[in-house]
Amino acid sequence: MQRRNYSGHTLASYRLDLQVFFAGVDTPLDQLSFRDVDRFIGHQHHKGLAPTTINRRLHALKHFFDCLIERQIVGGNPLKPSHVLRRGSTLPRRWTKEQIEQFFAQVQHAMDRALFLLMLRCGWRVSEVAQLKRRDIDWSQQALIIEQGKGRKDRRVSLSADAVTCLREGLKQRPSCMPSEQVCWNQKQPYRPLSITAIQKKMERYAKAAGIAASCQRVRQSLCLQQAGARRGDGVHQRAARACFNRLERAVGKGVESAGQTGLCEDHPESHATEQSLRVDFG
Repeated sequence: MQRRNYSGHTLASYRLDLQVFFAGVDTPLDQLSFRDVDRFIGHQHHKGLAPTTINRRLHALKHFFDCLIERQIVGGNPLKPSHVLRRGSTLPRRWTKEQIEQFFAQVQHAMDRALFLLMLRCGWRVSEVAQLKRRDIDWSQQALIIEQGKGRKDRRVSLSADAVTCLREGLKQRPSCMPSEQVCWNQKQPYRPLSITAIQKKMERYAKAAGIAASCQRVRQSLCLQQAGARRGDGVHQRAARACFNRLERAVGKGVESAGQTGLCEDHPESHATEQSLRVDFG
């Protein structure tokens, strides 16, 4: 995997997936069979894990055994093509304007508002928000630089006015004991940066208080669904939204610049329509 120049995050994820598998297996490495993989899949189902998560772990296991075969440590790969789980194709679901207002009514801390606005307005991933550093903020251009994001791509993202305001207010409250450059900090342990898991837990806690279903991924999808709504009037066409979300993913993969609230060009008329439809008063 190092020869293929995978990122450190990918390597850490593969390592964790392999640890999960081998933690529940007593069979020697060279005696593992497809039945061990069957039992592992059944155990993961019993824990309620999504097919996407299980398939990712199976993918890591397959590559691990392919490497062992190449080095002549084992004679075969216990993972078969039939082990890969079928996944349904679901349409993205968005927050309504009312749900956005309900959610942000619960978010009182300026830094918390800022990190969720980066997902809502700019389509940032939770991992990108967690890794944001002070040197990545270009205040003069009201933009952020993402260094080596998903796929080892750099990208520049313009900020909305409310995100800029919340970032400024949040940084005023940043503890001086924070040893790193990270913008977001753990409010219970101010000397530690905020982790991905902590951001996801914040999302769950605020959403539960607001009485709505939410996840970091749904916030990002709301951006694309609002874009589709701006194109088609009052009703949001779900398939158009899926296409819009896929275009955003491809744009992120290519490392192109995103714009402000919508991820569209600032001169594009749909940008302004979307901004108005997403506008929430955070004053």
